[in-house]
Amino acid sequence: ALVALGFVVIYRSSQVFNFAQGEFLVWGAMGMVALTGVGVPAPAAALLAAVLTGGLGALVERAVMRPMIGRPVFVTIILTIFVGVVLRVTASLLFGTDPVGIPTPWEATAAVELLGANVLYNALAAVIAGGVVLAAFFAMLRFSRLGIEMRATASDQETALALGIDVGRVFRSAWFLAGAMAALAGIFLSMFPRSADVNLGFIALRAFPAVIVGGLDSVGGTVVAALLLGVLEVLCQGYVNESLGAFGHNFHAVFPYLAMIVVLVVRPHGLFGTREVIRV
Repeated sequence: ALVALGFVVIYRSSQVFNFAQGEFLVWGAMGMVALTGVGVPAPAAALLAAVLTGGLGALVERAVMRPMIGRPVFVTIILTIFVGVVLRVTASLLFGTDPVGIPTPWEATAAVELLGANVLYNALAAVIAGGVVLAAFFAMLRFSRLGIEMRATASDQETALALGIDVGRVFRSAWFLAGAMAALAGIFLSMFPRSADVNLGFIALRAFPAVIVGGLDSVGGTVVAALLLGVLEVLCQGYVNESLGAFGHNFHAVFPYLAMIVVLVVRPHGLFGTREVIRV
């Protein structure tokens, strides 16, 4: 949900689909490992890594994407792919290519029993942190001045400029928020029993169906679609894969894409996206 939300925040504000979003996961996770390695406590390292990764996103927007305003869409898409490659190579040079574990304040295998199931502290932390971040983001979007400016810019950039809104600051803030949320997602996705490496960014591709199913311009719809597809993917892995025999090997990994295709056929603008009406 956090990864998919990053895609939509950038797209709504600047009409750019950021294919480098996955690399922010890598920088967030590896950045936390590096910070804890120099003695920063794990909670503070997670927050600092998110802020630094958000700053990296803002830097990319200002230095690379801002000069491309007004260029054709395919130019910005290719540019984000190039930025992603640069970020991945740079991360490999700085952090190495070996998988590393994410440090936590508790034992990596610590778990609590909930409704008869053993749930890792890492999983609980991911759910709680994700919920807090999503709630804070929607509160900011609804009640803060920046949130109002972001919604106005998403509605009409030219009108927002005419009303005195600093659209450049909105773009920069959107990239910062997308980078910070991606960093937190990368950190929690890399906790035990998983690990962090430079290939972590490919997980962003698994968030892509949620963006399309929810609707490219719907923030709330994207979160709902991401949570729904995530639950359905886990249920598919537990109950459907085995029933399909050899054909079911890793079938759950492609299930979200099948759902995306079905939604595109029925509702091309997504379940919650805005239907574009053109009168001629």
